[in-house]
Amino acid sequence: MFASSPSPAHATDLAALHHMAREFTEGFNSGDVDRIMRFYGDTYVDINLRHPVQTKAERRQYYLDVMQRRGIRIDVHPDAIVIEEPFAFVRGTIVIIAPDQSHSELRYLEILRKSADGTWLVTWGMDGPVQEYTPST
Repeated sequence: MFASSPSPAHATDLAALHHMAREFTEGFNSGDVDRIMRFYGDTYVDINLRHPVQTKAERRQYYLDVMQRRGIRIDVHPDAIVIEEPFAFVRGTIVIIAPDQSHSELRYLEILRKSADGTWLVTWGMDGPVQEYTPST
């Protein structure tokens, strides 16, 4: 993270990464898979899947299936962003809103790579349910 204010370049990158989260939320909730997929590279590694390496076309189909089957809405919140060019690490929370309006939370971690044209593309990711933990005394 930063000891002082981020440089203008880092501020631009941070804004772009926050924008990606908003666009992902809107794209997912509206069923616009193309709005989501513009942020993915040619391959994506989804650590949660048994066969984690997906082509862009396979990832696109994955999102189509999830959006059509589950009837859920999401809200994505990046909680921390660390930029070590050409990579960025984004840790955050995904609130899942079920059709009955109940909520659950996932934590996610994504690794992005900055492309030659300056755009960020998601290349690796994982998510999992938030777990309560209290240390034993």
